[in-house]
Amino acid sequence: MRRRGILIALVVAVGCAPLPEADTPAAQTYARRCGECHRAYQPGSMTWPMWQYQLQRMQTLFLQLHRPWLPPDEEAVVVDYLRRHAGTS
Repeated sequence: MRRRGILIALVVAVGCAPLPEADTPAAQTYARRCGECHRAYQPGSMTWPMWQYQLQRMQTLFLQLHRPWLPPDEEAVVVDYLRRHAGTS
């Protein structure tokens, strides 16, 4: 039970931390576009390969929901932002 409490506290703490480079257009694009449907997760919460998987998963979901995916310029900004700030483990 104690482990669960620690895990919940960690998730809340990571979710509430400001995004890296929060005042940059890249962070704002990421927060705005990804935050349309869910909270914008901390980029360091996943490694770059994990982010690649999640981006592919989201693109598939958008296709299934008949929603337009990110325009190429915004996709490039989000991808670059996540790649630069992805976690290492």
